Amino acid sequence: MWAGVRGLETLDTLPVTASREYGLDRGKVFPAANAKSLLNPLRRLVQSPRRTVASIGLNEHSHVLELGCGPGFFSPYLARSVPNGRLVLADLQAEMLVLARDRVTEGARPVFVQADGSVLPIADGSLDAVFIATVLGEIPDKTACLTDVRRILRTGGTLAIAETRRDSDFIAISDLRALVEPCGFEFTAQRGIRWQYVARFECT
Repeated sequence: MWAGVRGLETLDTLPVTASREYGLDRGKVFPAANAKSLLNPLRRLVQSPRRTVASIGLNEHSHVLELGCGPGFFSPYLARSVPNGRLVLADLQAEMLVLARDRVTEGARPVFVQADGSVLPIADGSLDAVFIATVLGEIPDKTACLTDVRRILRTGGTLAIAETRRDSDFIAISDLRALVEPCGFEFTAQRGIRWQYVARFECT
């Protein structure tokens, strides 16, 4: 067990999380019952997991969290990017973590944590990077989430957020910066276009 995470290496038992509203509408948690649609191969044509993960700037020793990993669309690429590092996959729904676990077969062996995005069971300053893809818009208290992400990142660490207009909870880059920067981050880079991008921030 990686000491930086107060979580689990298996999915035998998982902590209870706060009640949330599930559905496909804006502001609702995308339900695990629809998870397979997130793994549609056609998604790669508009949101390449390889290019998205490459844009984070990880190295093989990085300690990284994927917050809201869902069924693991990006997770295998993250694991292969940090073969000698640490990977934590966190999601609100245990069913999503089961699907993600089955997809990660190479690279770093993940720790799986069921958790609410606003209260992360991870030690202070223990991570080099946090990756959030099309999830931040689902979290009711975004400031609490970003503040906790700041807590678990080391100074100089990276927060990478991927957004796409295809998601009902899409956050425009100007709105994203307005949310993230006051929480202890400096905007450093953007890859992609305004309706589909990865934004990088440095933990200050």
